[in-house]
Amino acid sequence: MFEFLRSYILYLALLSGIVGLLSLPKLPGYKARFLVLFIWFSILIEIVGYYFTYWTGLLNYYVYNFYMFVSFIAYILLIRSLLQKINYRTAAIFCLLLFIIAFFLNMIYFKENTNRSFTYSFAIGVVLIVILSCLYLIEIFNSDKILNFKRSVFFWYVLGILVFHVPFTPFMLAIDWFLIKQDESVFSLVLFILNFLAYACYIIGFLWSEKKYNY
Repeated sequence: MFEFLRSYILYLALLSGIVGLLSLPKLPGYKARFLVLFIWFSILIEIVGYYFTYWTGLLNYYVYNFYMFVSFIAYILLIRSLLQKINYRTAAIFCLLLFIIAFFLNMIYFKENTNRSFTYSFAIGVVLIVILSCLYLIEIFNSDKILNFKRSVFFWYVLGILVFHVPFTPFMLAIDWFLIKQDESVFSLVLFILNFLAYACYIIGFLWSEKKYNY
């Protein structure tokens, strides 16, 4: 019934990417502009993922596992660049190494069937992102940035990451652990709603942020 919604995720990403391009004048540094670049990378992945089976005859898990690997590395490095305390930045490097190790262990463990979603790597990545995001928010709330945190595109981007990944993780684990039959209609609906919330956060960040808070 709701299977068609999955195809609309691309339009959400396109809208967010276009708003990001229009907002480039108030995205001064490489970190801020990286957000726009990564959204367009996500758009490319959505297009490739959509046609991958048609092109190769294989399921598109290969595409999305690759995207998961790249995206979590990008998220960790982004949050690390936002952290100020040395011990927090060191913790981010530790999280990065832990995720990379977990991903390749997941790949080795399921080497007989790599054409599946790396659920455990995803879950570990989300836990690490939540930890680093909490450190980022602690720094904000313990500094003068608390007065204008909503004017920073980075706050909204990190919020968007959390809004999508935190609710989606138990949904994925429930399917994997309890062997719940994946209903494509329900899956597409959940995926669309979470993407809608995430891209809405990105768009709000681009529109509400101010240049002086985006360095």
